[in-house]
Amino acid sequence: MASAHSATWQGPLPAGTVPYRRFSELIFVSVAGHYGFALVYGLWLGQGAIALALAGPATLVFALFPLVKSPLAARWFRPASHIGILLNFCGVNLALVWMGLGADTCVWWLVWWPLFVALVVGANDGLAWLALTLLAGALHWANDTTGWVTPLMRAQENPVMLMQVGFLALGVAFGAVARRAHDRYAADGADQQRTIGLQNEALAARAASLESTLAALQQANLDRTRLFAQISHEVRNPLNGLLGFTQLLQQSPLSDLQRNQVEQVSRCGATIHKIISDMLDFSRLEVNPATLEAKPFDPQQVVREVVEMLSSVAQQKGLPVVVECQASRVAVGDALRIQQVLLNFLGNALKFTDQGQVTVRCSTVPTAAGQDTLHVEVQDSGIGIAPDAVGQLFQPFSPVSEKTIRQYGGTGLGLAICKRLVDVMQGQIGVMSQPGQGSCFWFEVPLRVVD
Repeated sequence: MASAHSATWQGPLPAGTVPYRRFSELIFVSVAGHYGFALVYGLWLGQGAIALALAGPATLVFALFPLVKSPLAARWFRPASHIGILLNFCGVNLALVWMGLGADTCVWWLVWWPLFVALVVGANDGLAWLALTLLAGALHWANDTTGWVTPLMRAQENPVMLMQVGFLALGVAFGAVARRAHDRYAADGADQQRTIGLQNEALAARAASLESTLAALQQANLDRTRLFAQISHEVRNPLNGLLGFTQLLQQSPLSDLQRNQVEQVSRCGATIHKIISDMLDFSRLEVNPATLEAKPFDPQQVVREVVEMLSSVAQQKGLPVVVECQASRVAVGDALRIQQVLLNFLGNALKFTDQGQVTVRCSTVPTAAGQDTLHVEVQDSGIGIAPDAVGQLFQPFSPVSEKTIRQYGGTGLGLAICKRLVDVMQGQIGVMSQPGQGSCFWFEVPLRVVD
């Protein structure tokens, strides 16, 4: 598997470092070759200075061996490699001059450095070292001509045959190590592919399981909603009969006490009827989106009808309802759904306002050829809404709704129903409010203009 440090490496990854220890064998082979030649020149030929020039800087390269296996490899491997190899390169070039070898022979020593750097550090680094090697070869040629550095040996005293055997051994070792590293790299890649394949299979199985669970939950929720709607419908039918008989009782000769009791029954029944109607509407919208009816209507007439429906509530609380309507053109849309949203807005405004007034505004704005946008808003001077609660108002059963239900009654579904109806009409809905200063609920929907 690839090392975690590989992800932090900046630039091309070293050819054998996935993880970085892959070509630690190359470092060992290179240093071993330097030590071997150092022993030959130091012990056999008695050239201690040459042996030191070969072995000393090579020890710095050997220091890369523990670094390549440490967690610091990602940050320090490249600069440390270049520093150690450069010192080793300088030491070997000095040793070559002291050996008395000509430029044509030195090139066989120098050719290993670009190859070594390319394998251990990276291909681009190897190209840079190729230029450095050519410069070193030019300096050797210049030294042959000018004699800047005095050699410690004559060229004929060098064990050329032994050098060739050593170079051949190094070449074989480099090839074997590179092949081994390549095989390990390929094996790591295959392991990664197998691991990725197993993980993909596990993820696919998990996704299928989650999809199955989600489908089951959605079906259960749909069944619950349908049952909820059916129960609400069955309860509302006898309740309508109860309210009808209550109205008949109110028209009958009653004592003051009896009339008061019947009115209380009527109010309680109307409240229950409103709650059940909200639940039924919400359940229906959960199961199937509302079907819109496109019929010509007068927006001003819709507003007046809604205000008239709730006029008795406004009179009981002593609240004036001001209407400011500038929608003069007849338009095509679903007047019933618009009326339902406005009825909810105005009902809430009257419920939460104890003093001041409630204002209903409507206007139409031309937006395109043959199309208007109807903008309706209801502004009150009631209790207002906290800023952190505004975003939850149009969600069913929100914490804000629960608090309001406990204090003022209701279901907490009215605004959620309005939001869904406006969405079906491809409109927008919103509210502006300040605690203690009142609220302004608004919605706007596109309408087709009647020519």
